[in-house]
Amino acid sequence: MQIQLLGQGFEPKSEFSVGNQLIKFFADEVYHTFTGISAFASQSGVIGLGSHIKAAKKHLKIITIVTGVDQKSTSKEALEALLDLEIHTYIFFAPSPFPIFHPKIYLFEGNDKSELIIGSSNLTKPGLFSNVETSLLVRIDNKVEDDRKIVEQLKLYYVGIFDQSDPNLKKITKKLIGDLVKAKVIPTEAERKLQQEKEEEADRSEANSIISKIFPKRAIARIPNEFRGKGRKKKNVDTTLSTPKVSESRQGKLVWIRKKLPSSSVQRSGMGTNPTGGLRLVQDDYQVNGQKIQQTSYFRNNLFGGYNWKPVKNTPFVEAASISFEIMILGDYKGKFELEVRHKPSGEAGQGNYTTSISWGEISETIREANLTGSRLELYAPKKKGMPFRIVIS
Repeated sequence: MQIQLLGQGFEPKSEFSVGNQLIKFFADEVYHTFTGISAFASQSGVIGLGSHIKAAKKHLKIITIVTGVDQKSTSKEALEALLDLEIHTYIFFAPSPFPIFHPKIYLFEGNDKSELIIGSSNLTKPGLFSNVETSLLVRIDNKVEDDRKIVEQLKLYYVGIFDQSDPNLKKITKKLIGDLVKAKVIPTEAERKLQQEKEEEADRSEANSIISKIFPKRAIARIPNEFRGKGRKKKNVDTTLSTPKVSESRQGKLVWIRKKLPSSSVQRSGMGTNPTGGLRLVQDDYQVNGQKIQQTSYFRNNLFGGYNWKPVKNTPFVEAASISFEIMILGDYKGKFELEVRHKPSGEAGQGNYTTSISWGEISETIREANLTGSRLELYAPKKKGMPFRIVIS
């Protein structure tokens, strides 16, 4: 038996993250069975591992994942992503006052050897790669009795999970997901986003200023590309870095300029600021026909008025539309993205300030890594109907 410490997130390289170990073991054909037990699961975590799990079906005869749904930390979309893998997937849940289901166990079994990871990493993108987590990797020689006892003890303790006999263990189905949403046990991604928005609307600039003077920022550990994009399915997206620049002949009229992008609009946090998750569309002294634009109406009515806007929140009122954008960053064409544009007539936190924003969505990680604070952004309208807007950051 060999025991190895797996640490991640405390330093940026994090070679021995749990996520990297899972990817490696899924590719190893010596294993025939995988069992993953996690307190929580996220859509991005499941989809990120999805391609590795699907490829592993060639040699893994049994693939089982069990997740908890306590504290509304596992979303409807995460469970749907698990269901889409077409493997053995289960939910463990016991109503209060039963303590929350909180284990994180990943077991690969083979004929000659097995690998067991036990620690603090949930089946989420941050939990697998960027959170500060610690786990132990136990390398098991199946020919050694004392080694085998570790797996035997694990299976004996969690016998109701491993043999699927526990009454609080339920197979994931569309009906079960629907019932859990109806019972408000699990949220949708939209509900989680609204909750995050509500937290962001609080004025925390003074608190951030105090904290930033005490605790410095740290580098974030690397996350593989397949785990980026927050787990959402891509539509008409080409993010290949080698894609050539798009001809400027497709570029329409310049309709807005942000002279210097603040850190809050490009996924970076600075003194007294928080990343918003999107680009704030503000006046910034931009003029049309010699007149400064009215930021409360220019973007929502003039630029994006012809799109399909739908209410997404009532108090305060927020509406959103899905709009196509081509994005170029520092001369590199990043692709075409369907991004959500949001409009709040009352302004952020009801303060009557900026009212419209573009959520970066699946390109947010690229935006963050490019460190675009202080860069210039130009927004171009579609040259023809049906073509995308273009964002150029230089």
